[in-house]
Amino acid sequence: MTSAVDLEFRHVSKSYGATPVVDDLSLKVPAGKICVLVGPSGCGKTTSLKLVNRLVEPTSGQILIGDRDVTSQDSIQLRRGIGYVIQQVGLLPHLTVADNVAVVPRLLGWERGRIRERTEELIALVGLDATRHRDRYPAQLSGGERQRVGVARALAADPPLMLMDEPFGAVDPIVRERLQNELLRLQEQLAKTIVFVTHDIDEAIKMGDLVAVMRVGGVLAQFGPPAEILANPASDFVARFVGADRGLKRLSLRRVADVEWQEVVTAHPGDDAASARALLRDSDFPFLLLVDEQDRPIGWLDRAQIPETGALDAQRAVPESPLLERRTTLKDALSQMLGADVMAGIVVDENGRTQGIVTVDQIAAALREAPKSAEPARA
Repeated sequence: MTSAVDLEFRHVSKSYGATPVVDDLSLKVPAGKICVLVGPSGCGKTTSLKLVNRLVEPTSGQILIGDRDVTSQDSIQLRRGIGYVIQQVGLLPHLTVADNVAVVPRLLGWERGRIRERTEELIALVGLDATRHRDRYPAQLSGGERQRVGVARALAADPPLMLMDEPFGAVDPIVRERLQNELLRLQEQLAKTIVFVTHDIDEAIKMGDLVAVMRVGGVLAQFGPPAEILANPASDFVARFVGADRGLKRLSLRRVADVEWQEVVTAHPGDDAASARALLRDSDFPFLLLVDEQDRPIGWLDRAQIPETGALDAQRAVPESPLLERRTTLKDALSQMLGADVMAGIVVDENGRTQGIVTVDQIAAALREAPKSAEPARA
């Protein structure tokens, strides 16, 4: 696997005539970290990204990938060594999923067997079934599936650096959260250097090891870990952009994996009701969770709904609680619970098996306990 590299902007500016789009931008992204560029429309986020792979040329300053200035390299070779993911995905409609993923390795002259092996590996890595998806065309995929294929294509040649321009902006909020969690999962394994553009401060806080808040005219307003920006905004502009609910946003710095999950009493449809009642009698949580043969949640039975005799009936179970992954932020978990009007979410593993529950009270306690300048936790 290719090692990640440092990325550095040194006094970079880009102007069109007398109008600056990026103005004296200086920041360094250490190897293996995610840096999020965030700010209002017209602040130069996407232009800054395009300066890295020379889709736009700087007016002045230097951009270094490792110790090499991007302007000293052939632009085509430079781009082939950088992963690039955009909101519209940009998959070639006449090529299958496998052929889309293989575009850059083919341009680099990889041997056919190596391309096939890498393609299968990456389709699985981004959470798709290679057998089901490799021969499909982009029009046959959902928006979330197309975005996963776009990430797989960007990773195909194992680039040390990835650029992502609002990659999840065109999908619905539920799919967006899943894709965010999937990218964080991949980053745990691959440790790429990633520059990620978004206009959404919540997404920036969730995804970034470092956050660069930019203002109109391409001026860097603040750069640092998200916890620092939330606790100590550098200006009124940053404070307004982050929002008045900075304390609540601190919940985005912690994940479901950071709290101790509560145990939950489970049973299967058809189990003896009297035995289930006995198990629940010793539990502080007054609900029984029905699960299937693979321990995946079906729904809840209130203690009062469980009959004295007979068997447990899945038809009575109420499937209201949201399913939470270990990478789900506590802010997203709380939002889902409040939206469903429930007091607990069910934590599941990557196969959907029940691991425990997290309650609203636990999240409230985590918010009270979180130090205002805490470093962001990574699941």
